[in-house]
Amino acid sequence: MSASKEGPNPLRPYYIPPSVGPSAGTPSKSQPPPNLGSTYGSSQSASSHSFGSSARNILADMDYSDYLSDTSPSSTATIKSLAEQALWKYTSVFLAQPFDVAKTVLQVRLPGSGPPPRFRKFKAIQVAPENEIKRVGHRYSSASSENESPPPTYYTRPAPPPPTGLTPPRRPRPRRRPDSPDLDLSSDEDLPPRNTPKPSPHILDIKSESSLTAALSTLWQKEGAWGIFKGTNSTYVHSILSSTITSFARSFFAAIFAVPDPSLSFQINPPAGSVGGLDILSSPTPMASLAIAVSAAGIAGILLAPLDIARTKLMLTPSTHPPRSVMSTLKTLSSWTLPWSIAPVTFLHSTLPTFMSASLPLFLRSKLSVDPVVTPTMYDLAIFIGQGLELGAKLPIETVLRRGQMHIAQTGLQTGPQNKELQTVVTVGPYKGLIGTMRSIIYEEGERTVKAAPVKPAAASRTTSLARDPERKKGQGLEGLWRGWRVGMWGLLGVWGAATLGSVGSKGGEF
Repeated sequence: MSASKEGPNPLRPYYIPPSVGPSAGTPSKSQPPPNLGSTYGSSQSASSHSFGSSARNILADMDYSDYLSDTSPSSTATIKSLAEQALWKYTSVFLAQPFDVAKTVLQVRLPGSGPPPRFRKFKAIQVAPENEIKRVGHRYSSASSENESPPPTYYTRPAPPPPTGLTPPRRPRPRRRPDSPDLDLSSDEDLPPRNTPKPSPHILDIKSESSLTAALSTLWQKEGAWGIFKGTNSTYVHSILSSTITSFARSFFAAIFAVPDPSLSFQINPPAGSVGGLDILSSPTPMASLAIAVSAAGIAGILLAPLDIARTKLMLTPSTHPPRSVMSTLKTLSSWTLPWSIAPVTFLHSTLPTFMSASLPLFLRSKLSVDPVVTPTMYDLAIFIGQGLELGAKLPIETVLRRGQMHIAQTGLQTGPQNKELQTVVTVGPYKGLIGTMRSIIYEEGERTVKAAPVKPAAASRTTSLARDPERKKGQGLEGLWRGWRVGMWGLLGVWGAATLGSVGSKGGEF
């Protein structure tokens, strides 16, 4: 009772045959005639044949256009896509490099350590020969003795008469010639101290200790365009290797511990606050995913510590001093491993931003009931505030790390076979560990102006108060730990503004 080709089976008027697979009434052409002697074998062969053909037809009729592209990308398209991504990454690093260089200069600079004051050069004092001095002195003394009359004496005894003969005139003492012919000792200006080492001609004279634009203008005047783009290639290589090692370590640990990869987002439209491509909210074990993400960032920071030291060294050395390539600078280091003196600071600097950016969405949903799907506006605002706090927590540790890296670079160069002193564009501040360096920056380095409280006079006029002069205190204060925070906030505003403009009027569209 199978359906005929002319129409439906009258015994099954409401039966609709399936749209995929072989028709019920059409026998398979490749099916052999049944063997009456082996009923079981023939039925098994027929069933396997029919299942294979039906599965093939089902897969051929299914539509995958919503999930896969029509054509797979060719090798040329893949290479073109990689080249475009590399060019875009290098362009972003190139545009941000001047601000990074200026921020690093302000972070490691010892306050009050600019170039020494310049002294005005005077013409050399021309001293006459000794015989000319004697002749002029004798003539002057004779003329003065003849023209000048002695003062009258009223209450003193008269002086005894001079002995017979002429008294030789007094010779004026010749003026001592200074050691340097270019300096005039009669001038009131201060002279440079003797026996002092000659300062480096590459030291920058930065007018303001907290101005990023002042550092940029000084670098431009001193070294030109090469000065503000120092270390661009090393920064680009460091960023590429850091993202690659972090992604590999994250996926490796996720596969070992059977945890979803935090970098894979399972949301249809991930919010703009998923910074770094991490999605902890959709993970069944968010704490394990958070630990994997933080561990991967720490491993990448430890492995790339020598490259980061070379990058900092390229930024703070004059652009005219070789070596200037990444590999040549790495060869000048004493070791290609992470030194123990800066290991805690390096690990904290690489893991703290990842921990804060990945754990903040989990905290918002579990403690404050702020969800990216239910309350997207509040969630985006909270993520932006969290990124500002992340920047505030990262800058003090970055300041200490940059000083530690320059300490390692200077130590490795002085203990090497050449035993040279590293020439830097600023005088590098001391490194005393994490807490010691922060304390030195706040209370010991440089001076700061503190506004004094007004003094209230006596009871005669209680309404008025006398203003006091500002006081000078030692140390940079808390401001010395957050050099470059303004450019960091402008960068956050720019990224979020671009993301907001790109998402207006589109659903997950590209900016």
